[in-house]
Formats: sequence, C-alpha cells, structure tokens
Amino acid sequence: MAWLAGSLALLADSGHLFLDVVALGLAYFGARFALRRPNSRYTYGFRRAEVLAAALNAFLLLLLVGFVVREAWERLAAPREIWAAPTLAMGVVGFLGNIFMAFLLHRHEKSDLNMRAAFLHVLGDALGSLAVILAGLALVLFGKAWVDVAASFFISGIVLFGALRVLRGAARVLFEAVPEDLSFGEIAQTLRSLPGVQEVHDLHVWSLVPGFPVLTAHLVLGNCSLAEADAVLSQARKVLSQRFGIEHVTLQVECAACEGFSCNGRN
Repeated sequence: MAWLAGSLALLADSGHLFLDVVALGLAYFGARFALRRPNSRYTYGFRRAEVLAAALNAFLLLLLVGFVVREAWERLAAPREIWAAPTLAMGVVGFLGNIFMAFLLHRHEKSDLNMRAAFLHVLGDALGSLAVILAGLALVLFGKAWVDVAASFFISGIVLFGALRVLRGAARVLFEAVPEDLSFGEIAQTLRSLPGVQEVHDLHVWSLVPGFPVLTAHLVLGNCSLAEADAVLSQARKVLSQRFGIEHVTLQVECAACEGFSCNGRN
C-alpha cells in the first residue's frame, strides 16, 4: 500500500512495523534460547542470547533509517505524486495497532533488554504513525508533497534514537560495564567499611543480562581465623544483596594484598 500511495512516510512507518514483527520474533527465540541450561562449556548458560537479539534488532533499524533518509533526499530533488487518502487511513490503523502492542509490552520492558528493544520499536512506530496521520491530513488539506518527506525525516529520527538507545544498552552488557543503576564507588566504599576489612581490590561489577548483576572482589582481612573470615564474607554478601540487589557474588579473602596482573584495580 505504501508503494501504491507513493508516501515515503508511510513506507518508513510500514518498514518500521515490519521490523517490529522481526523484533518480536527475535525476542521470542532469544528468550527461548536463553532458557537452555548451562553446561560444562557455557557455564553461565545462554542468557546473553537476549542481548545479542536486541543488538541485531537495533542494526536492522539503522539499515531502515539509512534507506529512508537516502530516499527522502532524492524526493526533495524530484518530488513524486502521493495518494493522500490511503496514506491517512493506513496511518490511523497503524497508530491504533501500535498503541495496543505498546500496552502489552510495557510490563516487561524494564527488566528485559530484548523486550525493551521490541517496546521501543512499537513506541517509535506509534509516533511514526502519528506523523503519517499528520502528513496525510496536510496532503488532503494543502496538497504539499514536501510534508511527506518531512514526516519521513521525523520518523527516521525516532527510529534512530530508539536504535542507538538499544545499542547502548547492549554494549554496556557485552563490554561488562557497571550497571547504570549501581555506583562502583559506593559499592567499593561499602565493602571497605565492613568490620575486619582492611582493603578491597580487584573489584569488578557487571551484568550477565539486565537485571542480573554480578560482582567479584578481593578482600584483605589480615591475620584472622577462618571463622572470622567466614563472618565477614556473610556480612558482605548480606549487604550487597540488601543494599545493591547483587546476589551473584564471588569474594576472595586474603591475609595480605596479592600481587600481579590477576589483582588489577589496586591503587
């Protein structure tokens, strides 16, 4: 219908909608693959399949943006005739459908990067469909073809913003950055303030997937008994769980700070 109507804005919106379907399919298969049990080779399992699927969704959106922007520049130089009525009608249908899909996905998008990618696709489509509606109204009332090109640029901007946001989230996970809702300095200071802890080094905080933070650290306790060291470890795990929500914790205790590259991060 977009090709028949000649509307680039409708074509961009339809392409975005098609990629939403692809995104939902990738989200489903990514989630299913992530449920596979860990084994002796993949000891963390396959949960990052969700992150890879989200990154792939974002790259597909970037390809769509490139196509639409190139076509828009060409139409600025050589405007084409646009059929206004179907453009407006399809914009209304697309807007209502995307609002319904965004409502269904909203409850899951905060804890799942893959679902967040799908949610942002759908939300961007809703705004894109609104732009198509406005472009269709302008075509019906004023017959200005440049409005359709302007709407396509607007839709491309929405899609680009969503794609870059998802890529940023995926990159933070894949590069094992500290989760955005956690403070590395605050965690380090909290561990140093525990009774019996003399020094904290080789501290690493990252996330296996969004919502699954992981922490490893070396704690220097000096010359203490095994029972005293175990008490410090128990307190550290309790504080990390209650204050920061970090459940997957690996702590190494030492009488004196270790040396070498394996203990990076020491001051």
